[in-house]
Amino acid sequence: MPRSTHSIAALIALMALATACTDVKESLPSRTATEQLLIASAADSAANRLKLDLPNQRKAFVDSSNFEGTDAKYAASAIKESLLRQGVRLTDDKGDADTIIEIRLGALSVDQSKTVLGIPSITLPGTITLPEASVYSSTENQAVAKFSAFAYDRKSGEMVAASEPAYGLSGEQSYRAMSLFSWRTSPQYAEDPK
Repeated sequence: MPRSTHSIAALIALMALATACTDVKESLPSRTATEQLLIASAADSAANRLKLDLPNQRKAFVDSSNFEGTDAKYAASAIKESLLRQGVRLTDDKGDADTIIEIRLGALSVDQSKTVLGIPSITLPGTITLPEASVYSSTENQAVAKFSAFAYDRKSGEMVAASEPAYGLSGEQSYRAMSLFSWRTSPQYAEDPK
């Protein structure tokens, strides 16, 4: 092969390597599946840690009227399941309950931190975004859940029990090297039964 052909082939290979990049489409909806799973895992963990020492043989109504947020319905259901596992008898009728359990949501969201060794992606005025040009970058997502609850007698209004705040965490990290290689460490989710 002539020397000029080797030079051209080497130049094309170098250009291909220099312009290569990996871009992961995170999501089409407003939140990614990974974010949803992280939040659900943190909520399950916090719900399982939430403990109320209630007297036996009392029917309880869970008041979630002040339990608000994007994933509040899932989290409230996880808390109800945890209470049932603790032996609490639940009713959907507040008038039929002996005890009212009010649940509170202190946190249910994802924190993200990113480290870039190189040039981060830059959004210019308008719709132009320049891609990241880094030697190494890492992104950490950590979901945090904080729940608490207290219970009171429906008729007298007297406090029956209160929980300590219950926390749940779930996280994952993703890495990119030389804008060519990427890998992720994800949380362990339950596998399908075989």
